[in-house]
Amino acid sequence: MAKKKARARHARPALPVQFVLVADGGTARFLRVRIEDGKRSLTDVATLERITARSPARDLVTDRPGRVYDSGGRTGHGAMTHARHGANSDYDPHAIEVERFAKRIARRLDLERRNKSFDELVVIAEPRFLGVLRVQLSALTQRVITRQAAKDLVRSDNARILRTAFALK
Repeated sequence: MAKKKARARHARPALPVQFVLVADGGTARFLRVRIEDGKRSLTDVATLERITARSPARDLVTDRPGRVYDSGGRTGHGAMTHARHGANSDYDPHAIEVERFAKRIARRLDLERRNKSFDELVVIAEPRFLGVLRVQLSALTQRVITRQAAKDLVRSDNARILRTAFALK
């Protein structure tokens, strides 16, 4: 019994399990940080893709814009003018899809956090997408974020991602 207690006192404390999320508006990579012989490396856990990322906006909507019929007054010859044209809209289908993708990532991070897959999270995301993603993250997930970087590194190699993730303070 005494030997077990002595060993427990001299054991190293467990290192926190770290995850790195690298994302942009179309792809999210979930990576686990492994530490072997004092060196860090990254292992792919999962990748989420937004299939509509490179689709034209017209493919994301089901309707054409509405039409407006205007009466414009009289021309120089005394006749009434009538114009029929498309109604413009501020609706951006890509922005809606990006927001849905951010929600999907946030749900996945919440699930991984609840399953205790990680203790600390590093988030590296394309600058515009980082703002959208921050809004979607739960308060509990935001608490475990230790570092953030506004960089587009989704298609970078693991070595560059690792340098960026742990060069931050």
